[in-house]
This record gives sequence, structure tokens and C-alpha cells, in this order.
Amino acid sequence: MSAVLISVMGCSGGASKPSEPAPQMAATKAVVVEDIVAKIPPQMVSIGDPVSQGHDIFVGTGGCGACHKIEGIPSAVGMLGPELTHIGTDASARKPGMSAKEYLYESIREPQAFVAEGVERSVPNIMTAAITAGLTDAEVDALVEFLSVQE
Repeated sequence: MSAVLISVMGCSGGASKPSEPAPQMAATKAVVVEDIVAKIPPQMVSIGDPVSQGHDIFVGTGGCGACHKIEGIPSAVGMLGPELTHIGTDASARKPGMSAKEYLYESIREPQAFVAEGVERSVPNIMTAAITAGLTDAEVDALVEFLSVQE
């Protein structure tokens, strides 16, 4: 995100008489938008749609691409965890009685609750809840939205 500079200026009010000096400008105060946004609680900041936000979390702050691969995403080339290229469709058949989104949510929040059998590079206890503990509920929801469209 590029910085946007907003200049807030004020001046003394009132009409000036010809013999009086021109009104003086108040000091200019620069405000950087990122400084303002940084003070807003994360759940109140929404830039883009949830799928885009989830993508950014997957390849960025969530660090998911370090272990998981998704075809077409150059930074998601992880070779440790299961490939997630088709997880949006595969997830619906992984755990009986669970929707794809429920399965994805559980896999992120409680990865040890269920380890899919027959999935390449699916290793029990390699991903722990500690890895994703720093994600907010809103971030996990966005990540689920992103993963659910991987067909």
C-alpha cells in the first residue's frame, strides 16, 4: 500500500483590513493514512474482498505458502504440507458430515483434530495450532474463503 499524505491546514479567520498584515497560516500537519489505519482495530479494517484478503494472508502474514503449494501461486511452493491446489473441492469429501468451509476452518484452527488419509505429504502433528494461533477470526475466515475457491 502506498502512503498517502493528507495536509490539514487552517488559517486565522475574519476579514483583514488593508492596513493589517495578511492572516497567517496555521502550522501544516501531515497525516499519513497508514498511521491512522494502524490505530483502527483489525476487524474494522476491510480492504478488498475476503478472497483477496485470504490470498494475502496465505502468501504473506499467515506464512501458509512456506509449507503448502497452490498451483499458479509462485510464492506458494511449500513442499512440507499437503498441496492445496484443489482444496476447495477436495475439502467437502475429506471429513463426513462437514462442509468444505467447516473442514477448512477446523484444519486451520485445530489442525491435529483430523489428518486426512491418503493425502500426499499429510503428516500427523507436523502442523500445530500454535502455527495459526496468531491469526484473528476474521483472518481465518478470509483464509477459508480463499481456500474454498481453489478448485
